[in-house]
Amino acid sequence: MEPEILSLTTDMDHFGGAQKVLMDVHNGIKGKYNAKVLGLVNFDKVHPKYKIDKREYVKFANPFFLNNKILIVHARNIMAVIMVIKRVFFLNTKILYVHHNVYDSLKSVSFFPNNIISISGKVTENLVNYFSLKGRNIQLIYNGIKDECPAPIAHYYAPKEKIKILYSARVNNVKRQLEIVERLKAKISPLIEIHFAGTGPDYDKLLEQCSGSINFKALGFVENPLSIISGYDYLMLYSIQEGLPIALIEGTMFGKPLLVNNVGGNLEIGVPGQNGILLKDDWDDLPGTINDLVKISNDDYQIMSKQSRERYDAMFTYDKMVAQYIEKIKQIASN
Repeated sequence: MEPEILSLTTDMDHFGGAQKVLMDVHNGIKGKYNAKVLGLVNFDKVHPKYKIDKREYVKFANPFFLNNKILIVHARNIMAVIMVIKRVFFLNTKILYVHHNVYDSLKSVSFFPNNIISISGKVTENLVNYFSLKGRNIQLIYNGIKDECPAPIAHYYAPKEKIKILYSARVNNVKRQLEIVERLKAKISPLIEIHFAGTGPDYDKLLEQCSGSINFKALGFVENPLSIISGYDYLMLYSIQEGLPIALIEGTMFGKPLLVNNVGGNLEIGVPGQNGILLKDDWDDLPGTINDLVKISNDDYQIMSKQSRERYDAMFTYDKMVAQYIEKIKQIASN
């Protein structure tokens, strides 16, 4: 008999990266297993973009519902609670934890099961070095996304009239959109535009900062980000903290070179010298690196573009991710 699988995270009423990965994995394995999503909010509060069938969703209320199941947990902030529930109620629950980010806080109150999935090399380092989990069974499985890029990919370059950069992320202090505008204004070429897609707590301030600018534009919420990527030359992230950004993987799917700093798994998606350009964590250096984009030749751009798509095909496909999760579930079920 195939095991029952429950996938659990917090904040299913918001649209976020970890929640999206949960849904992608759930949709990939539900054809093989009796799989459900376990949430902490009522079904009518679940964000509609997850497109989850009501029959596949259960609000967590009864601890004994976890018994004799495999539980895939996608949120560190609830992992400790699950560990306590398992022990207090003597549950026969096998737990697989997915570590989605690089953390530097709450070490003393963070608890983890033996089986852990890391989504990037940097995230693995965080588990081993910061959380001291060297003896745990940690497996690297990169996030994968379905290929929704129209073929064939056009590997062409800008200096048409403008070089357009897409910065797709929640607008907050971690993603640093406000600071980017403040630090780069009047310092980058009029041939370069950076468009910020997304909303968040800092969006109104960002909209005000971008007003009237020739370099910056706040797009707000974009219903289907994939529909606009082909119109940009580069994708960019310059965050303080990351795990393995889906937005950058989407860029590789469309064959777009990436502008990234060295946090989380950024450089595992956009490799400097191949399909990525390194943005140093130095605000004085950043304007020059951005301005140097106008010097990149059409031939060099095409090479980066092709290497970006090749990286997606080799590492970040949906089918590869799902196959690895299924194999991991088989291992846990057999032990």
